[in-house]
Amino acid sequence: MRTTAERLPRELATLIRPQLAPLAEDIVHTIRATIPEYAKPLDGCYGQAIRLGVDQALKQFVDRIAEPDRPRADFAEVYRQLGRLEASEGRSLDSLQKAYRLGTRVAWRHLIRFRQRSGLPTAMMFTLGEATLAYADELIALSVEGYADMQARSAQGLQRRRKRLVRLLISEEDRDRPEAAELAAPARWPLPAQLCVVMLDRVSGDSVPELPDTVLADFQGAQACLIVPDPDAADWWSRCADALPGWRVVIGPTTALSDAAKSYRHAQLARELVRRNTIEDTSPVRCADHLSTLWLLTDEFLVEQLIRTRLAPLAPLTDKQHKRLGETLLAWLETRGGAPEIAARLRVHPQTVRYRMRQVERLFGDQLRCPDARFELEVALRAASLIEPPPQEQEDREAG
Repeated sequence: MRTTAERLPRELATLIRPQLAPLAEDIVHTIRATIPEYAKPLDGCYGQAIRLGVDQALKQFVDRIAEPDRPRADFAEVYRQLGRLEASEGRSLDSLQKAYRLGTRVAWRHLIRFRQRSGLPTAMMFTLGEATLAYADELIALSVEGYADMQARSAQGLQRRRKRLVRLLISEEDRDRPEAAELAAPARWPLPAQLCVVMLDRVSGDSVPELPDTVLADFQGAQACLIVPDPDAADWWSRCADALPGWRVVIGPTTALSDAAKSYRHAQLARELVRRNTIEDTSPVRCADHLSTLWLLTDEFLVEQLIRTRLAPLAPLTDKQHKRLGETLLAWLETRGGAPEIAARLRVHPQTVRYRMRQVERLFGDQLRCPDARFELEVALRAASLIEPPPQEQEDREAG
């Protein structure tokens, strides 16, 4: 279907074309004088784009009249690019749309004066006016398309930079520190004095949470995490909780910026302990509430060595004997109380405690009188209680 401009007589293009140069100058001058955003000098790349847009708009309009069937492959890209430039300048499209409409009015005033000189028929002028308005709407639509494209690309680019910044901050490599410092400004994330890393496990749903811009986020893969700036100075969790209903949240310890990898490492450990039911799955899980557990299990190899060495006297016993004597010894180490106090704690008869403690004395002997040995015994027993399998799993193992 032919456009309104293409239904005009081709001879009209020959009459209008000589008027284009002064018309373009008038349009540019009027736009700069009327719209503050375009009042700056037009000698740079942006100014060249504005002038090119005006010149091309007028030329293409007349070419449509002269050669309706001529391909116009590059026509649309000029006006999409004007929209992209507005987005890159950080402006809304209001100014550009106003410029298009203002240019259309200036062009129409020129056409009215031209009609008075040339005596064009009134019906042709109506068709020309309709074509001018339709053409302006077409240009605006193209610029809106370019503007939306640039906004989408800018948002995607910003997200890529912020995800990259997350990975740089939690990296153990010193060589990543300078890149993180350089990337912070383009990622629109001022580097804080302190932060914490938050590990995430998807529990339900598949939507991507919308969080405040102050929180860096990377929801991809098994290492989904957040970085929260100055977490102790702001009630950030109350602003994020509603956005994370389908996620298990493990909040790492607050550290200096340079120690972000440590917060990440301990949040990872806490998340693993939650998965193993060693730490209760509350919402959220805060490392600060489980520091002794995290300390004990930071190096499981050394913990296992300590358990094997210090609790070796219990090894020959049955699992039930091992458990009962271990509980009794731990209660004694923690309280250094008498049989009645330990019995109340364990909910057994005092005579049972005395019997068990005689067995403990026989098995551990001098270790019970050495402060260092007692400390390591308590640590070993606490650690053993943390890494032992859940009750049902233990029952299944004993039954097997």
